[in-house]
Amino acid sequence: MSSRRKISQNEKYDAAKDETLTKVVKGKSPLWIRGIMAVFRVWFFIYDILNYLPYQLFNSPVEKLRKSGRVKARFVDEEERDGPIRHVDGLVSEYFLGKNTLDKYWRHIVELYDEAPCLGTRQLLEVHEDKQENGRVFEKWEMGEYVWESYREVESHVQRLAAGFKDLVKENPDSKVVLFAETRAHWVITALSCFRARVPIVTVYATLGEDAIAHAINETDSTILVTSAELLSKIGNLQKKCNTLKTLVYFPQVNPLAAAPSLDGFRSQFEHVFSLNGLESRNKERIKESEAKPDDIALIMYTSGTTGQPKGVMLTHRNIVAAIAGESYGVPIICDTDTYIGYLPLAHILELSAELTCLGRGAKIGYSSPLTLHDRASKIQKGTHGDCWALRPTLMAAVPAIMDRIFKAVSEEVAASPRFMQELFKLNYERKRARYQEGYCSPFLDRIIFKKIRSLLGGRLRGVLAGGAALNPETQRFMNICMCCPVIQGYGLTETCGAACIADINDLSTGTVGPPVRCADIVLREWTEGSYSPWNDPPQGEILIAGDHVSIGYWKQPEKTAEDFIEYKGCRYFCTGDIGQKRDDGSILIIDRKKDLIKLMHGEYVSLAKVECALLNCPLLDNICVYGDSFADYVVALVIPNQKHLERIAKEVGEGSTDMKAMCENQKVTVEFLKQMGEHAKQSNLSRVEMPKQITLLPEIWTPDTGLLTEALKLKRKPIQDKYQKVLKKMYGK
Repeated sequence: MSSRRKISQNEKYDAAKDETLTKVVKGKSPLWIRGIMAVFRVWFFIYDILNYLPYQLFNSPVEKLRKSGRVKARFVDEEERDGPIRHVDGLVSEYFLGKNTLDKYWRHIVELYDEAPCLGTRQLLEVHEDKQENGRVFEKWEMGEYVWESYREVESHVQRLAAGFKDLVKENPDSKVVLFAETRAHWVITALSCFRARVPIVTVYATLGEDAIAHAINETDSTILVTSAELLSKIGNLQKKCNTLKTLVYFPQVNPLAAAPSLDGFRSQFEHVFSLNGLESRNKERIKESEAKPDDIALIMYTSGTTGQPKGVMLTHRNIVAAIAGESYGVPIICDTDTYIGYLPLAHILELSAELTCLGRGAKIGYSSPLTLHDRASKIQKGTHGDCWALRPTLMAAVPAIMDRIFKAVSEEVAASPRFMQELFKLNYERKRARYQEGYCSPFLDRIIFKKIRSLLGGRLRGVLAGGAALNPETQRFMNICMCCPVIQGYGLTETCGAACIADINDLSTGTVGPPVRCADIVLREWTEGSYSPWNDPPQGEILIAGDHVSIGYWKQPEKTAEDFIEYKGCRYFCTGDIGQKRDDGSILIIDRKKDLIKLMHGEYVSLAKVECALLNCPLLDNICVYGDSFADYVVALVIPNQKHLERIAKEVGEGSTDMKAMCENQKVTVEFLKQMGEHAKQSNLSRVEMPKQITLLPEIWTPDTGLLTEALKLKRKPIQDKYQKVLKKMYGK
């Protein structure tokens, strides 16, 4: 089985075989278009001749290729391939020597960057109401410029708020603060204040319901709840379910024009109710440094719960400081002139670690949300601009689901354009891709052809960090070329503070998560059931991670802690459940996941996540969950179709209704949809057993609010399987 999955070490490690444009531009073009394209190719040939010498002198492709292919990590002992793989530059546990707690790290940053801009919030100028035909009313925002606070000003808030939190917990030293709020500057300021006051934070996603919030509060015996004015309506009866809660603190409203929330009901439930500004100005005391020790718990961060009930991961100051060090060395391009756009949930380790890393290099962070991120975002008033236009970020983090959406949106726009424009885009895309892999840059194409696409995200991006799930190599290459900046794939888990691997900024290939970060050792442990072994060629196995950034365990779950955190060859490792493969240059590829691997009745193994990753950039669908039954010889899939393409297919097969439910239930529509999806699967090199044999089209949309996706937009397999159990059985004829 391992030979079937093995990626040749002689390839250029580029999993994107560039069938991207064949999926967008199909069929043969008229003779006159092919003639014009031939003229362009001749022009490019002449352009290359004229620029050969300048490229060699000032932007040598030879040096770029050398950096791309250099060895980045190796086995500590080549004779022990079941031993650790380590970055060639060695291990680190602190980015600033001696700054071994988050408060020491932050105070050092303040001394370095002082009055430089730190955290920015965009002004809301006016709220418009957009009334739909069905009577529903949606808010549309008209927004202004970003308003910035300097590092020194943020530190002033931290000093006063830390005193406020310290005062609230003085009677109970074991108190914890539950942080239940959207991503914004107040979230980070509150977190820094709690680090200063030596009060552990419990993070909760802003989309969770009251029961899930109550579970986190009761499990951690938290006494203080910090939320936003907008979320007060979600916690109306929370105190009645959580006897330990004594204090409510709320952030000010994002919309200053809205009516102030009523607090009467909360004042009767809580002993203390404060606005964040009220807590800050409660007394004149300031706490200028923390008593926290490196091994104190800084965060109890609940996992996204893709395979079951979320677990509270205990992260110490030492853990997070070590992860910041690994990520800082892993992404060396960050500097004090950069602007990072923060819009992913700060309750997710990817966003929190990215922001702390950027702050350590003096970058400024402007806050946004998926609803206001770009000009076409759902909350942006038509004719006005989204946050990327106003902020013009140079850095951002993104989960694969968001990049897949951008990929599909651009692909569909190209496919809908006149044939000449399609061929022109294809020519320029393939030209830039080939030159990129040869080590050349394409400034002319960047300025003329790809400028419009790049402007979707502000036009100034220097780097995009992808994490949270596996990124389709095809999507990664497409983003590399069209956004005119490197897309750096990373790999990590909540249990490792988001740090395990980061792809090298100079690596021109796709599909890899890069070498281990400099705070981590990685072992590929043999998994005989899947035929994965570090003694295979190339080495493969379950990824185990060790280092100062590895969590001390799960809150109040000693049995689960003992199961996932093990002693292996005299060192403490976290068992990820992911299957990795080591390249010759030391980079790691994620090729499977133990829990996602299904063995069919004839012995074939199918990686559900691999199939989903390959199909997710098919324009026909918006989401997919592949399911396998070990007593059958095929896999099936639950599909959320793209409405526009579903209507097209329905029209082709004679379905008159455009009602989503009617189209999804029409058998002719389903059969044609599966046929067209199968064509995409073949182009994505899926084998016969990997392609779903049966599908069910679902009219409902999966979101984190429905409990079927995590905040990083990953599938929650068990809840999906439970909800659609009858549908799955029907596809298997049961």
